[in-house]
Amino acid sequence: MGNEMKGPKSHSSTNNNNKTDVRVNNHFSLTINFGDSLNILALIAGIYFIRRIAKKQKLKKEKL
Repeated sequence: MGNEMKGPKSHSSTNNNNKTDVRVNNHFSLTINFGDSLNILALIAGIYFIRRIAKKQKLKKEKL
């Protein structure tokens, strides 16, 4: 009579909403400004001219 265990409510009355909403917004944008392109162009041109001058200097030393 007094030994009844009071447990959780019966499983039929519980409401299990196991939802997992995963929202992924991968928005990747690469913007190149006009000034950036000029800097890259100047860097490439500078490397080209330095190599060209270095080759001329090297050829002059070999001739001597």
